[in-house]
Amino acid sequence: MSTNDSSSLRGLFSTRDKQGEAEVKPTRESEVNQTSSSADSESQVVSANNSNRAVQARNASRAKLSDVAKMVMREARKELGSHDMQSAGGDISESAIAQAVDRVCKKRVLSINDITRADVIVHLKRDLLGWGVLQPLIDNPEVTDIHCYDHQTVVLQRGKISETTGLHWPTAEAYATFIDRILFRLGKSLSTQQHTVDASFPDGKRVCAVHQSVCGARGPLLTIRVPRIQEVTLESLVAYQVAPPLIVNYLAALIRTCEHTFMVAGETGTGKTTLMRCLGTQFRPDESVIGVEDTPELNYQHPYYRSLVSRYANTEGVGEVTLQEHIKTTLRLCPSRVILGEMRSPEAAEAFLESAQTGHCGMSTVHARNARETLTRLESLLGRAQRGVNIDIIRQQIALAMSVVIWMTREKSTGRVRLAEVIEVGNFVEGNIQVRPMFKLVEEGENPRWEVQSWSSTFEEVLQGAGIFLGSAPQFLSFSHLPSANRGEGGR
Repeated sequence: MSTNDSSSLRGLFSTRDKQGEAEVKPTRESEVNQTSSSADSESQVVSANNSNRAVQARNASRAKLSDVAKMVMREARKELGSHDMQSAGGDISESAIAQAVDRVCKKRVLSINDITRADVIVHLKRDLLGWGVLQPLIDNPEVTDIHCYDHQTVVLQRGKISETTGLHWPTAEAYATFIDRILFRLGKSLSTQQHTVDASFPDGKRVCAVHQSVCGARGPLLTIRVPRIQEVTLESLVAYQVAPPLIVNYLAALIRTCEHTFMVAGETGTGKTTLMRCLGTQFRPDESVIGVEDTPELNYQHPYYRSLVSRYANTEGVGEVTLQEHIKTTLRLCPSRVILGEMRSPEAAEAFLESAQTGHCGMSTVHARNARETLTRLESLLGRAQRGVNIDIIRQQIALAMSVVIWMTREKSTGRVRLAEVIEVGNFVEGNIQVRPMFKLVEEGENPRWEVQSWSSTFEEVLQGAGIFLGSAPQFLSFSHLPSANRGEGGR
């Protein structure tokens, strides 16, 4: 695997183990001597990190704009008028911002010095162009999530590790206007009637905004999830050590049959959707695939992929389209495979499991703490949708629908995403759903190990046809026996 490929894969999940690398390289590249000692290298890294912290501290302690400067900003924004909305497409220019500031000063007979004028223009430019104040975080390949608490508090996440930044907006009004502009680009808006907006950009960036009226002391709230890689493959799962080749090949072989339904479980931010995107590369080219989501994230690059997205009711309380409605619609669109982005409601769970029982294989995600608990979670969701139905009937439905459960986790020590468990779902026998544990993560850290818990499978014939023979597998799987150059290969 090339160096560039390896670098891009680091952004696929957590980036905790590479903190500082992106900043160190550009600032020290010209000073690095190939013959320098390891002590010198460590000194350079520490110096670069100290420099970054100093810059962050300067940003955090930057003096606030004066009242006159704030007034100029407000009036310049009004002066720009419709140009503010045009900026969503990048039509506004820096010169137009500067001219608006000058017109305001002339109209109001205000005198500001060159430094203040430049500061006002910089603030307006950051706010009106691209991602404004947040652009440095968007451009940083290490950042996976951005959390804005109010106009003075911006927090970044590298994987699941939160860090306070020195970034801020000059006023609460500027922050609120920034949120309005971002949502305008998505055709959305916040109000007391529409207090939450969850949407995504075509490039995969996901935005969740919450109106200040329901945020307590702070707000409005804004969260941006930034995917760091668009094209994902099976090789990336191995290269990043999400799972060893045998497990990846096992899943790929079952996916390719277009006969089995998968449930991917885990907590928030454990790579469930990314895993589904990777496995989606194994869909046969002649399949008809339909994705049903609240927010478009899957974006499968498949010739026969269609997408249905749910819709909230408008301010008059009409126009809502739910996930379960879409799933029922898919059955009229003749799909080979139905993908439900996230199983959130009992009604969506019922509709998805019903489609799987009627011969439409699929895949979905759900929040759960381990593989076996995933089945309990499905029982709970289905039970709420089918009140009064005997638990045995509910378990029979789950056993008929499900084939494989995959549970994902993120290690606390390294911040890396791992495929932690795989179980096969069997028949309903004597009041219980039979399961066969297949693989389990038993050792975390820099040298993870998975235990092969079963050397036989319900799908033995399919696996052997794909050249996968579990009977000859070792008891434990790891990456230690793989040459680093071959860790991107999907084979055993």
